[in-house]
Amino acid sequence: MEDVWDFDTIDVEVDKDLKKQTKRCNDAFLNNLCPDIAGEEGDDFAIPEIEHMDDDVDLNGDDVVENEDQFDLMREGSGSDEEVSSESDQDSKHEFEYNTHDPTVKWNKMRPFLGERYESPHQLKLCLTNHAIHTGYKIKFKKCDSVRLVAVCASDPQKFQCPFNVRASWMNTERSFQIKKLLDKHKCVRNYRNTNLMGPTWLGNQFMKELIRKPNLKCKEMQVIIQSRFHCNVSWSKCYRAKCRAMSLIEGRLSDHYAKVWDYGGELLRSNPGSSIKITISQNQDNTTTFQRIYICFKAIKEGWKVGCRRVIGLDGSFLKGQCKGELLTAIGRDANNQVYPIAWAVVEIENKVNWKWFLELVRDDLELDGGRGIAVISDQHKGLLEATKEVLPLAQHRQCARHIYANFRKVYTGVLFKNMFWAAAKSTVEGEFNMNMQKISDISPSAYEHLMARDPGSWCRAFYGGGLACEAVENGMAECFNAVIVDARKKPLLTMLEEIRLYMMERFYNLKEEGQKWDTEICPATIKKMEAFGESLKSWYVHPSGVTAFEVRNGFYSYCVNLQEYSCTCNLWVVSGIPCVHAQAAIMYTQQDPVSYISSWFSKEKYMLTYGSNILPVNGSNMWVDSPYPKPLPPIERRMPGRPAIKRKRHVSEHEDKFSQVSSKGRTVQCTNCQQKGHNKVSCKNPKVIPEPEPKKKMGRPKLDPNLTHWRRGGRGGRGGRGGGKGNRGGRGGGRGEPNAKVEPEFEVKPEFEVKPEVEVKPEVEVKPEFDVVDGIDISDMDIIVSSILNLRSSNYSDAEIMSVLGINESQLKEFGCLNVETNVQEETQTVQVNEEEINEEEVNDEDTQEIMRSNTQESRMRKTQQIRRRKPSERITELKLKKQVVGKFGMTESTPLNLE
Repeated sequence: MEDVWDFDTIDVEVDKDLKKQTKRCNDAFLNNLCPDIAGEEGDDFAIPEIEHMDDDVDLNGDDVVENEDQFDLMREGSGSDEEVSSESDQDSKHEFEYNTHDPTVKWNKMRPFLGERYESPHQLKLCLTNHAIHTGYKIKFKKCDSVRLVAVCASDPQKFQCPFNVRASWMNTERSFQIKKLLDKHKCVRNYRNTNLMGPTWLGNQFMKELIRKPNLKCKEMQVIIQSRFHCNVSWSKCYRAKCRAMSLIEGRLSDHYAKVWDYGGELLRSNPGSSIKITISQNQDNTTTFQRIYICFKAIKEGWKVGCRRVIGLDGSFLKGQCKGELLTAIGRDANNQVYPIAWAVVEIENKVNWKWFLELVRDDLELDGGRGIAVISDQHKGLLEATKEVLPLAQHRQCARHIYANFRKVYTGVLFKNMFWAAAKSTVEGEFNMNMQKISDISPSAYEHLMARDPGSWCRAFYGGGLACEAVENGMAECFNAVIVDARKKPLLTMLEEIRLYMMERFYNLKEEGQKWDTEICPATIKKMEAFGESLKSWYVHPSGVTAFEVRNGFYSYCVNLQEYSCTCNLWVVSGIPCVHAQAAIMYTQQDPVSYISSWFSKEKYMLTYGSNILPVNGSNMWVDSPYPKPLPPIERRMPGRPAIKRKRHVSEHEDKFSQVSSKGRTVQCTNCQQKGHNKVSCKNPKVIPEPEPKKKMGRPKLDPNLTHWRRGGRGGRGGRGGGKGNRGGRGGGRGEPNAKVEPEFEVKPEFEVKPEVEVKPEVEVKPEFDVVDGIDISDMDIIVSSILNLRSSNYSDAEIMSVLGINESQLKEFGCLNVETNVQEETQTVQVNEEEINEEEVNDEDTQEIMRSNTQESRMRKTQQIRRRKPSERITELKLKKQVVGKFGMTESTPLNLE
C-alpha cells in the first residue's frame, strides 16, 4: 500500500531548484479517480515520493493542515503578497503546480490558498463562505460574476482598517478559476454573526443529511441546531426556505417528477413483469401534454388476493398534502390474519364518478371480479363512488361504512344515548334485534328514526349481510389504516410518494411472510385471540342437546339454536363472520370437540402463506431508467380552493376526546361584562359601561308562616311537610299531600270567653311533646298529665288565659295545681330553685332519686324527671310515692293530691 496516498489533502512544499523524485504508477483505477492530477496523455501517472509521514492520513479527505505557521510558509514561498501573472504561470508550469481545491473536505476545514485552483467562481465563493462562518469574521463580495471574484472584510472601515482581500479570475493556460491575490489576515473583531452569508441555499446544503434521515425536522429544531453548530441566530422563515431548498434538492423539482412518469412506469414493468401500470395524459392546444392519472397494481399483490384473501374490498380516497395536488384512490383487502392488504392505488386529479369508474374497471379486470358476483365492497357515502360501483360492479354487495353514517347522524342527533343506540342497531345480527333497537330510537325521536331508515339499513347493519364472505365488519377501517400509514408519503412529490408506497409494500410482504412461517397453529393468531375473548361469557351459557348436531343454548331468558352440521346459529353471527359465536362454542365444547376446527378456512395459515407467497421485486434508481419515447407530460393545473390551504382534515370533537383536559367551548354564548350584551366580550366591546342592578339578598332561614292562621294541617311524609305541626299538634309520618297552609277546623272547641292575644307569636317549628292528648272532658283528677300539659304549653310561650282556654280549666283550678303565675309565667320557669338543705330531712338527703330530682333547676325538668321515675319497675313505686309527696310541695301542691302513677 505504499503507492496509496491522499492526493487531495497533503500539500508538499518543493523548492524550485530541488529535483523531484517520482514513482511511476500504471494503475488505471487510480488514474480514473484523479484525472486532474494525471500527466499528459500517454504518460504514466507521476506520484511524489514521501519518505516519512508523522501523522496518519485520512483517505476520506477529512485530515487537513491546521498549523498557521505552515500556511504562512506556503504563502511566503509562493509570494502571497504579489499577484500571480499569467506569464509567471506559463514560466513556472514545469517548476511548481498550485494546489487544486477539494470540494469533499468538510465545510469547517476549508481554507483558501494563494494560487489555489477552482472549477468555477461559485466553488470559490462557497469556500470563502465556509471559512468565514467557521472563523467568525464578516466578509462581503464586492464583485462576483462569471469572470472575476473580489472579497473584502465587511467590518466598519471607520473602526477597523482590516486588510483582508481576495481576488480571483480565470487562468489563461487552462480552464481553472485561480486565486491571484490573497490577504487573509483580519484585524477586526470576530463576532460569529454571519447571518448574511447563511442564505437558504447554504443552510439547505448543510441540512441535507439531516433531512434525508428525518424529513419531518421542524424549523424550530433547525434553529436550535444552527445556534449550537454555527453560533448564529437565524429567523424561522429562513429555516423554512432552507428546508424547502433542501427538499427540492433531495426529491427534485415537481416538473421533473411528472416528466419522468413514463420512465418510472417502464421501470416498474421491467422489474415486475405482469403488473398493471396505466398512465393517462391529456393533449393541450400547444401540442404539450398534461398528466392526468396513474394506476399501479403489482402482479404479486393481485395473485395473492386471488388465492388467499376474503372477497371483501374497501374503497377510499384521500387528499395529497404536498406540492403534488390531487387524490389518491385505494382498494384495500383483508388477509387471513385480518390485516391490511393493499391491492391497488391510483393518483387522479379529483375524486369524482369518472375517475372512480376508471379505477374500478381496472381493479375488476385485474382481480377478475366478473361484475362483482360473490364479493362485498365497503366505502363511504361519496356520491360518485356509489354511482360508479353500481355501474361497474352491479352484482356486488355494497356496504356503507357505519362510521360515516354515524358522523352525519351525529351532526343533528348528539349525545351518548343516540350514539349507543345507533351502534347497537348497526351491530345487530338478526332483523328482530335491529327492529327492537330502532324502535327505541323512534320512541325518543321519530325524526332520528326516519333519518337512519332513509340511509338504507341493509348496507350498514350486520343483520342484512349475507354469509360466505367471513367478514362482519360494518366500518371501512382497513382503508383508513392504510391512509394513516402513508400520511407522510402523501406530502411528497409524485414519484417520491409512489416509491415510498412501493417500498412499504415490498418490505411488508417479506416481513409478514417471515412472521407467518413462525406460527405453529393451523389458524392465524388474530382469529384465535378473538375466540379466546369469549372465554368468560361461555360459563353462563347452558347447552341442551336435541340431536347429534342440534343444540339449544340458553342463558336466562335468551335462547339460541345451534346446528354444527350446517355451521349456523340463530344469532347469525357465525354465518356472517365465519368464526363460531359464543353459543356455537358452548355447543362444540359440549360435544368434547375443539372449536378451532369449526373456523372458516379463510382464516387458516395455509391461506395466509398463499397470500404472501410471491414477492414484489426491487426497482433500479432513476439514473438507470430507460428514457421513454412518449412526450414528457407537464404537472396538472393546480385548482386553487378558497381560503387557506388545509393539510389536516377537520375532525369532530368526539374523535379525539382523550386529547383534551376540558370540554370544548363550541356552542357557548359569550356575554360581555362591560355592556351586559351577548355575542362579544369586553375586549372588543365599544359600548358604554353598564352597571347591572344588584340582586336582592335572600332572607336567612325559612319563610315565616301566616300568623293569622291558628291551626295547620299536618305535613306530608318527608320534605318540608314533615314538620308541618301547628299549635297543639305535631306533623305525623302519614300526612297527606294537602295544602301546607290550609286552614282547618280545630280538633277541640275553643271557648269564646278567652280571646287569643294577637301579639303572641306562633312558632310552629317547636315540636310539641306527644306525652298527652287533648280531648273534650279532661279528667281533673289526673294530676301528672294536667301538670305536664300546663308546663309544655307554657314552654311554648302560651299565656295563662290561653292555657285555660286550651285545657278547659278555670283560674282556681290552675291555682290549685300550683302553676298560676300570670305576671311572670316565663321567667319563673327558667329561675333556679334554691333548695334549703335544712328543710330536707336525713331520709330525703340519703335517697338517690330525691337528690336527682332536686338537682333539676326548672319546673319542667323536675316534672319530666318525675315521669321517668314513675315508669320504673313496680318494686320502686313505694319510694316514688313518698318522693312525690315531698317534691310536689315545692310546686305549691298538697301532699294529699293523688299522683295517679299507675
